[in-house]
Amino acid sequence: MRDRIIGAVFVLIVLAMQTRWMGPAIIFLSGGLVLAYAVWVTARWKSDAAVILPTYLLAVAVQCLHFAEEYATGFQHQFPRLFGYDWSDPRFVTFNMLWLAAFVLAGLGVYRRVQLAYLIVLFLALIGGVGNGISHLVLSAMYRRYFPGVITAPLLLTHGNRAAHTALRRNASAARWECEPLFENIEI
Repeated sequence: MRDRIIGAVFVLIVLAMQTRWMGPAIIFLSGGLVLAYAVWVTARWKSDAAVILPTYLLAVAVQCLHFAEEYATGFQHQFPRLFGYDWSDPRFVTFNMLWLAAFVLAGLGVYRRVQLAYLIVLFLALIGGVGNGISHLVLSAMYRRYFPGVITAPLLLTHGNRAAHTALRRNASAARWECEPLFENIEI
């Protein structure tokens, strides 16, 4: 119960801070963090760092590659314009570096068997990977052109799905939430 309360407080603080700092364009990321929290408090996850860490750290590396593509191609200007404003380059870089630091610290937490770390693992897998990958593909399809981040989007989708599948325990007899791979046959 203590971990759930700490996790809820963490989520509320992050929601308030990132919304205040990045504005309304961050709404999908914030909603994703709430979703990740809901999965975290109801799911069963594996606590075997040797199994989870290689897949998770690869997902973090893909996220770094994706961030580099976004920055180099102007995502920080094009995406918030959909909401009527702009992010400065330093603001966008700082925001992403803070999340990347959280992802790395979560990897350390998984290694040390800290339950709260799995909230961040699930957030990266489900939202930073699967959700982010899908959203870039949808944006490119909607605008019928390259939208910054779409080149690495399939990698996000693939490795986010793998990280979620690896982290979540499948137990058919459990009364708690279960997870099948979202996109089982995707290969890149």
